[in-house]
Amino acid sequence: MQSQVLPFSLRVSAFMLSRLGKPFPGLTARMFLSMYSTPPKRKLRDSHLAVREHAVLEKAAFSRYPFDDRPLTLSIYRWGQSDKKILLLHGWGGSPFDFRQMITALTAAGYEVITFDAPAHGASQGRKTNLIQWMHIIEQLLQRTGPVHAIIGHSLGGLSAALTLVHKKVRVPRLVMVSAAVSAPVFFGETFQIFGIPEKVMPKVQQLVIRRLKQDLLQLDLFQHIDQIKADHIMVAYDETDSIVREQQIDSFLQQYPAITPLKIKGEGHFRIMKDPRVIEGVLEFIGK
Repeated sequence: MQSQVLPFSLRVSAFMLSRLGKPFPGLTARMFLSMYSTPPKRKLRDSHLAVREHAVLEKAAFSRYPFDDRPLTLSIYRWGQSDKKILLLHGWGGSPFDFRQMITALTAAGYEVITFDAPAHGASQGRKTNLIQWMHIIEQLLQRTGPVHAIIGHSLGGLSAALTLVHKKVRVPRLVMVSAAVSAPVFFGETFQIFGIPEKVMPKVQQLVIRRLKQDLLQLDLFQHIDQIKADHIMVAYDETDSIVREQQIDSFLQQYPAITPLKIKGEGHFRIMKDPRVIEGVLEFIGK
């Protein structure tokens, strides 16, 4: 599952956390939160650079949190020009250019595509980031760009988009979540289980999140807000062979919210799903209705 995509250094850190958890739960919580706030670095491929060359680049400053006005400069990219704007949100450790096939299809269909390097990713500022900061950035960006026709988010980008539409004063006509977890607490719980971190550490993590980020971790769970996502129409695209986001969790979520349009495929996993022709065609059809 998650351990399959973590670099070796993080797996070593996780091993240490499993040993430190019982005698030092507070220290373990701080180390865990630091580890899961530091995205892995990656080098862009030639195919990524090619799509970046055709983008209009903008550098813009945003406040870091609702309680922290210090500026954070992010790189924003645009393709096409239209009154129908699409906001794309990449996942943890990801890049906007992972959407290259989707970007091509959207601009060919007449949409304007807007996306950005999340904090601590790509060419944007920052060393650490988190879901709560992403929600704040998304809210600010939507306020600046004006109405968007749809948001399409992959993985953590999908979860952050949905939670932004729950907790912030923004609304969109259409939301597409691709291979997105639907609960941060469940994701953390699975991580604890995978790496053998004692359960007594989790309350310490929750306290840290409240103290440092002014947000209750338990509120970052779409199961608790299943009918409060401020989007007129929602699609969830996922792969039953995904090794990061469990099929059973998505199935359970969809059963509780039958108004969501599901798109399930098999064989592409967590990352390749973004370029699968069935998904791209399904997304285009969904946002075009």
